Amino acid sequence: MKQLLLLSAILLNGWFSSAQTATTAKTTKNIQPKIMVIPRVPDGVNMKEFYDKDVNMQIAIAKVNEAFLNKGAKMVSFDQALKQLQENAIINKASNNSSDVKSMIVQKSSADIYVEVKMDVVTHSARNAKSVNLILDAYQAGTSNVMSSKNATGPMFQTDDVGQLTTMAIDKVSEEFLNLMQLKFDDIVENGQSVFVQFTANDNAKFNLDSEINGTPLSLLLDEWFNAHAVNGIYNNQGSSTLQATYSDVRIPLRYPANPNANYTAQYLYNDIMKYLKSLGITCKKEVGTNNKLIISIL
Repeated sequence: MKQLLLLSAILLNGWFSSAQTATTAKTTKNIQPKIMVIPRVPDGVNMKEFYDKDVNMQIAIAKVNEAFLNKGAKMVSFDQALKQLQENAIINKASNNSSDVKSMIVQKSSADIYVEVKMDVVTHSARNAKSVNLILDAYQAGTSNVMSSKNATGPMFQTDDVGQLTTMAIDKVSEEFLNLMQLKFDDIVENGQSVFVQFTANDNAKFNLDSEINGTPLSLLLDEWFNAHAVNGIYNNQGSSTLQATYSDVRIPLRYPANPNANYTAQYLYNDIMKYLKSLGITCKKEVGTNNKLIISIL
């Protein structure tokens, strides 16, 4: 009888531990990203001016937001982000191009993902009808890596109501679009976001990739550093030479460890690399720094 009770306790404890593990895994994978829907703007055009003048785009963004909210998505308001930047006069410091304003809006918002929307209203004269075509592209805020993409062609309808036409287009694809985005976001939560990093040195540099620090080549020290600091040790060393080392698919965390409310970006990664190299007595300079690409010169 005691043996039976002991066996039951062991089985129960094992089931409880498994259930806890499954619940934890499920909770991790069910973290929802915060999404902000923004207009796709032609090159060289100020995003705020474009949005303010295009009523159809304003309607389209409102309807895409509505469709995503109906599917349970967590949304960040593009209008509110614009308003906050305007109130702080930050947006006025941007030059007159779409990338400056967009980068400011994405960086200052709390969004994990931004979705660019391109919308066309199509007139079908022969049928006295109209339809709306939408192109949706989702990008991860920290790296600008693609998270989801979808084209939506709405049905022809005899109406001038752009909101109704947009709703009919977005309702056809919203669930599939969000599901793919969530799948990609789950992978980022578990395995980190991907960044490309390259180190270069010229013949006149004090250090190169073969320079030994306390008996260990710099290329090997960088390998060890990425192995220790990349999420789950995931990175791909594409090879190194005396003057160059290339690391593709370096996985960095989604959130900044010192501030879990802030996204960890390639800029934070550069700061951490710079501090490490400085600890070795090496100075460096960022030559290229985008959301998902770093090219660093060793001096």
